[in-house]
Amino acid sequence: MKGGEEGMKRLVSIGVLMAFLLSILVVAGVFAQQKAAKDEYVFKVGYGDVKFNHKNHVDKVKIDCKKCHHTGEFKSCKECHKAKAEGKAVSAKDAFHKDCKGCHDEAKKAKKAAGPTACTQCHVKAKK
Repeated sequence: MKGGEEGMKRLVSIGVLMAFLLSILVVAGVFAQQKAAKDEYVFKVGYGDVKFNHKNHVDKVKIDCKKCHHTGEFKSCKECHKAKAEGKAVSAKDAFHKDCKGCHDEAKKAKKAAGPTACTQCHVKAKK
C-alpha cells in the first residue's frame, strides 16, 4: 500500500502545481489585457476626427469600465457598432453621441468637470 500512497501524493502535488501555474496564466492574461488598451484613440469620421483619451477617462475621471464596455467584454466600440445599425446594435454615431456626449452632458448638469459637448469641440477637421 505504500506505493499507492506515494502515487496519490504525487498526483496531489502535480494537481497543486497545475492549479498554481493556471492561476499565474489567468492573472497574467488580465494584466496583459489591461496593458493592451491604448492611451488615446482617434476615430476617423466624415465630420472630423474625434480623439478619445482612454487613459484620462480611466485614471483621472475614474469611469467604471462597464459604463462604456457594457457587454462585459473589452472590445473596441466599432466591433459591435458599425456605420449603420445592425440587429440590436445601434450605429457607431448614435452610440457615441448617446454615451459619450450624454455622459459629458450629465457631468455638466451635475456641475462636475465635463468633456466637450459641441460638435466642433470633438470633431476636428484636418487642416488643408
